[in-house]
Amino acid sequence: MIPLLFTSNQPFSGKSSICVGIGSILINTGLKVGYMKPMGTSFVKVGDIVTDEDAQYISKILGIKNDLTDISPVILSEDSYKNFLKDNKYNSNFLDKISKSFDNIKKEKDVVLLEGGKSIEDGISFGISSREICNKIKAKTIVILKYLPEIVDQILFYKEYFNNNFGGIIINQIPEESIVYLKDFILPYLSNKKINVFGCVTSDKILSSLSIKEISSHLDGKILSAKDKLDELVETFMLGAMGQEQAIKFFRMKTNKAVITGGDRADIQLAALETDTKCLILTGNFQPSSVILGRAEEIGIPIILVKYDTITTVEKLNIIIGHTRFHEFKKIDKIIQITKEFIDIESLIKLTKN
Repeated sequence: MIPLLFTSNQPFSGKSSICVGIGSILINTGLKVGYMKPMGTSFVKVGDIVTDEDAQYISKILGIKNDLTDISPVILSEDSYKNFLKDNKYNSNFLDKISKSFDNIKKEKDVVLLEGGKSIEDGISFGISSREICNKIKAKTIVILKYLPEIVDQILFYKEYFNNNFGGIIINQIPEESIVYLKDFILPYLSNKKINVFGCVTSDKILSSLSIKEISSHLDGKILSAKDKLDELVETFMLGAMGQEQAIKFFRMKTNKAVITGGDRADIQLAALETDTKCLILTGNFQPSSVILGRAEEIGIPIILVKYDTITTVEKLNIIIGHTRFHEFKKIDKIIQITKEFIDIESLIKLTKN
């Protein structure tokens, strides 16, 4: 059995989501699936164990029973990098540790999916880059690339970089307007170069959405109403800074939105509540009136009160828009649906048997 290591050209390219989608589908077909993230970068403590947050979550979704110390055997923290820079050397046992954990993970498994770091170059200074891991455990690399018009140059580079360990690519987050160019020019070229393309996944609003809970947490906000609706997903954001009449017309242009406005703008808040709004984000730490609170509670729209001014709030939201996690059941269902529709799982499985 040849393991598959999913890596990417940049952070937030969809590695975790694709591992969840492929793993879930394979398990439903009766295959025994293993999963590991050899190099963790997002930390969470589970009992006495420090592990990678996404690795822990994915292993729960897929029902992986292996020890967390094997699922994510190496955790790279800021202190790890400080020590490396100070001593000018890395722990040469890291690669062996990953290999031993993989030996434990692969026992009695039909397929093992490995998730790389944030991007391909992660771990190079420690001797545990995606290429070095692939060489060590004889894995095939599937590179997940966010779509760009000049994506071909990157693909050719990764094919040469991984050499015999290169398995192919999945192109992710393709804008609707780029599909024709991709089909007419890029895919025929890659076919002539004998590069396996296992999937072309178009952009999806649900997967790029944020839960109200995530928004509130990122903004250090306080939930004032409809606390049972925090798992609802927000697809877009609108800024309210006009008169009430203009605001209603403006807000009707978008659905499943969050409206950002000053906490002292009751007219804008009422206008937002009369349209398809998922939540209100009130800036400046101004408490809304009892009328606004009562109406929001009545129709089930959460209000998030934040201490930042409007400009700072927008800046903070820009950091996480498009960089969201998939820790909502609605997203997991959508991930599985998209994987079935856009990814050639049968060809991926053939790659594990060559």
